[in-house]
Amino acid sequence: MADLIILIPMAYIAILSIPLVITDLREHRLPNPMTISAIAVTSVFLIVQGFISSDWARPLSGLVAGGITFYAGYLLAKRDAIGMGDVKLLTSLNAIAGFFSPMLVIISLTAGLVIATLASLILYLLKRMTMKSLLPLGPYLLLGFFLSVGPNAFFLTAEVLS
Repeated sequence: MADLIILIPMAYIAILSIPLVITDLREHRLPNPMTISAIAVTSVFLIVQGFISSDWARPLSGLVAGGITFYAGYLLAKRDAIGMGDVKLLTSLNAIAGFFSPMLVIISLTAGLVIATLASLILYLLKRMTMKSLLPLGPYLLLGFFLSVGPNAFFLTAEVLS
């Protein structure tokens, strides 16, 4: 039953997804109050899950995945390869993915980037964007996350409740 605690930050991010996507599409930014609160909620519930279950392997895996994501993302942001809003969003997403499996971090990120690449290619071919246009990455990272981590959350819920 303690494993279901991870669904709370997932639900929180799902709720934030709509305003995050709208803001990123309109303004090409992800607001700090939303991304930082997602990191805080995710971190708190990973720690709570560790205390309740007395098994720290999975919560620590998630926290480490989030920490590595933030550090690597910060280095990329310093070189203008990615926005800091995307880094903060990825920190919370990868912390949750890392809780389920470190491999899910890679799968989630890859799915989001592949979807973003396909979307930008389609927009370019339709002449709705140029090679110099900025692509709001947040919606695609969220989609990749929910497509890859969502089934794991579903099966975890089914397993715990059965």
